[in-house]
Amino acid sequence: MKDKIKILSNHVINQIAAGEVIQRPSSVAKELLENSIDAGSKNIHLIIKNSGKKLIKVIDDGSGMSKEDAKLCFEKHATSKIQNINDISNILTMGFRGEALASIASVSKVEMKTKKSDESIGTQVFIENSKINKITETACNNGTSITVKNLFFNIPARKNFLKSDRIELKHVYEIFIQISLANPKIIFKLTNDDKVVFNLPLQNLKSRIIQIFGTKYNKKILEVNEQTSIVSISGFIVNPMEAKKTRGEQYFFVNNRFIKSSYLNHAVRSSMNDIINHDQFPSYFIFLKIDSNLIDVNVHPNKTEIKFEDEKSIYQILKSSCKRSIGLSSVQASLDFSSERSFEIPNHIFEKQPVEPKIKINSNYNPFKNKSQLDVENTKNFERLFPEDDNPILREIVDIDKRYCLFMVKNETSINILDKKRAVSRIIFEKSKKNFNNKKLTGQLLINAEKLDFNISDIQIIKDNLELFNDMGFKITINESEIILKTKPNIVEDYNCQHLFESFIEEIKYSSNEISERIISRFLKEIALKKSNNYLSFNYESLDDLIRNLLDCENPFIDLNGNSSIINIEPNKIFK
Repeated sequence: MKDKIKILSNHVINQIAAGEVIQRPSSVAKELLENSIDAGSKNIHLIIKNSGKKLIKVIDDGSGMSKEDAKLCFEKHATSKIQNINDISNILTMGFRGEALASIASVSKVEMKTKKSDESIGTQVFIENSKINKITETACNNGTSITVKNLFFNIPARKNFLKSDRIELKHVYEIFIQISLANPKIIFKLTNDDKVVFNLPLQNLKSRIIQIFGTKYNKKILEVNEQTSIVSISGFIVNPMEAKKTRGEQYFFVNNRFIKSSYLNHAVRSSMNDIINHDQFPSYFIFLKIDSNLIDVNVHPNKTEIKFEDEKSIYQILKSSCKRSIGLSSVQASLDFSSERSFEIPNHIFEKQPVEPKIKINSNYNPFKNKSQLDVENTKNFERLFPEDDNPILREIVDIDKRYCLFMVKNETSINILDKKRAVSRIIFEKSKKNFNNKKLTGQLLINAEKLDFNISDIQIIKDNLELFNDMGFKITINESEIILKTKPNIVEDYNCQHLFESFIEEIKYSSNEISERIISRFLKEIALKKSNNYLSFNYESLDDLIRNLLDCENPFIDLNGNSSIINIEPNKIFK
């Protein structure tokens, strides 16, 4: 019987490892930038072309490598960070497994130039498909320059799974921002398609935040500082009163390594529960320092997930430190009068618990069946009974109060209760959607242009969807870190356009960066719900007019939140 089990070749092993470590161009950028940091570099320049698909290059002025090290660094599990098993728990550098360069070399064409400061000549290495094709001596600056070309050229299936240029570029920007925030004492530069995007000098953390995200952060951020025996916390949170509807600026760093943690995010958010709304997200730049023996960074190949030995204590310390920072800044919670709130009646005023009456409602009943929906016989009877009536369907319209009214339908004994606010939101939404589909959403020129502030990733999203924003009635110009709004659609009136655009960006980020009908519907829904808060000023001549406007909608019986706009009650069933 023929043997089936075989040992994989090193090349195949490296390609499998590349699937875990190198997922896209930003993965390559991350590994190369972290290697440069570990080399003690003071200046690091990231260069990309075609969003990194064509070229990723990192130039640094770090310690460089000898000729022998230059050959070994591309071998699997070749690392200077670990000598024995005990070293793993004391890792303080970014990379340590020795997987990155080997994985990169297995799925791309790599050229490296490197030189140590005490050597007169450098080394140049050419690698393709994990094989060193050529090693030569070369004249170069101190440090290392690594060029990665044609990522996944030898794995077409993987290359086809890469996203569009704008999505891959967004991921590269995000990696660059994460690393540059963690290392403000290093000079960073990013060039995309021969254009300088970031040029960050040596600075403190606050200055770096302001340079990356805009001068608006100078007054928005609150310092967080807490020193305990378990963890030391430093950094900044953004004033909760400036909370956004997009979760863009959320950065945690543990021992200067960027991590993702929904658990820690919940700690920050819970410190602001009384201040921000449920649909808003806190922004923060928080650094935690903790004994390396109390964490495990070897959880995931990308090292963005960390296990804490005492996560509950860290949660409470983080929450308390954020709360104290907010308290010291005199931030006060504001009541949101735009949202509905019901009065809470204490149960103790009742001798017995109140029992909600059971009302049977016929959910299939439709009081607005028009002539096309009636059978032929009923249609003839209907026309015979009301031949010249201008209002053949509605009767007995009674205004209950500002919010509700009753009406009855001829030939019916049931009562219909109408929620005016929900009716108005449905009418505004469907009218606006019809105008949008017909490209009739008109814009009004602003006397004073409005400035909207976004980070570079969010601005890229707006650029990519500029045509659609124009169709919606927005006319904008784009600078490096802000949007200049010159025209906005009439339907938004005094609506907060900063929050509106944040909602759009948030939806696009989590919808594969493609604006769909669902996103447009969300925009129109949000506008309609806000405008319906002033439903008393909605322009209708009479209750009859309001009901008929609702009748013209595609979904007259359901409001925009899925609740009933009209409830039908049959008295004979109530008293049965």
